[in-house]
This record gives sequence, C-alpha cells and structure tokens, in this order.
Amino acid sequence: MNDIQSLAIENQLDIIEARMRVRLLARDSGLDLFDQARISLATSTLAIILGLEKAGTGIITMHRLVEAGRTGVRVVCIKHRASQRDLAAGVLDDARRMVDELRVEERPEGSVHVSLVKWAGRSRRLDSLAGALQAASPIGD
Repeated sequence: MNDIQSLAIENQLDIIEARMRVRLLARDSGLDLFDQARISLATSTLAIILGLEKAGTGIITMHRLVEAGRTGVRVVCIKHRASQRDLAAGVLDDARRMVDELRVEERPEGSVHVSLVKWAGRSRRLDSLAGALQAASPIGD
C-alpha cells in the first residue's frame, strides 16, 4: 500500500482530517504510539503555520515508505502562492524535532513543499535517553 493519499486543505476541519489520516497511516505502517503522535502533530502544526486552510491554498499528501528494509511515512505539506520566506525558522525547528527528516523545496511554479518523514522503530530521543540512563546507572558496577 504505497498509494498516495491527498487532501485539499480549505479549513481547520480539513487539517484535523489530515492529522487523523496521518496517524492511521503511521499506525498501519508500524510506527509506535509516540511516533504516530509526533508525525501527526508535526503535520497539523506545519499546516496551521503555513496557513494551508486559507483560501484553499494548500494540499497535504501522505504515503507509506518502504526503503532498505524499513517502513515509514512521508507527509508533504504544499502551499501554493508561497515562498520559503513565508516559513519561520523556529517553526521548522519545532517540526524537525518531531520527525526524522524534514526538507523544504521551493518550486518554480510558486509553491513550497515541506516534506516530513518518520521511520518506524524506536524513537531516537528514547534511544539516547535510555543510553544516558544506562551509562549513569550504578547498577551492575
């Protein structure tokens, strides 16, 4: 099931619908609850900040990724009649912390595509926290 789902964003309810679809796709792709929440939150946050619901200027696409034996989810938020200058750096930093990959592409036809990717598997943040706790633990010494 690598079919691309696409949703035109015309109002706040469409953003909620996109968030729910992304979460279901993430679940069906094997992402754990934390990563499902991260990719869906990153999607809705980015959609709101981009103003996708205003005047029908946005589309969100999503699909399952299968690469090198791993699965994940790619979400692309597309804003028409926009440029990278419309994106606040802080917003991208917040979204980047929730996903494994984030790419911004300004297209010649005057749109901005922000691609989010989250891979199935344990969260990097949880892995690093577990490693730090294990290193600091006096148990077993």
